[in-house]
Amino acid sequence: MYTKQIDHSLMRAEYGVLVCRLLEHLPDGLSPGFGASVVEVAPGGAVDLHGHHEHELWLLISGRGEFEADGQMRPVSETTLCYMRPNQQHTIRNVSQDDSLKFLSIWWD
Repeated sequence: MYTKQIDHSLMRAEYGVLVCRLLEHLPDGLSPGFGASVVEVAPGGAVDLHGHHEHELWLLISGRGEFEADGQMRPVSETTLCYMRPNQQHTIRNVSQDDSLKFLSIWWD
C-alpha cells in the first residue's frame, strides 16, 4: 500500500494550466501502463489546444467548462467523462470567472 497527499505545491505549469503528474510520486519500481494527472484550470482559463498519440480520458472533479474535440464543443461539469482518441485535437475552457475547474486525466497507448 502507498499513499501520498497531493497538494497545490506539487502542481506545475503545462499546456497553459496547472498539472500534477501523479505517477511521478509513486515509489521507485512501480511502472503502470498508463499516465495520470490532476489538472486545474484557472477561472476563465483553458488547456492549450493539442493532440497526441495516446488515448486520453478526463473525469471532471469540480467546476464547469466547455470541452472541445476536433472543433465540436459540449458543455461539461463535475462527473462528466470526456474521451479523446489518438491525435484528436482537444481543449477545455473554464467558463467560470470565480472558480477553478479540476479534472483527472488518464492516458495510455
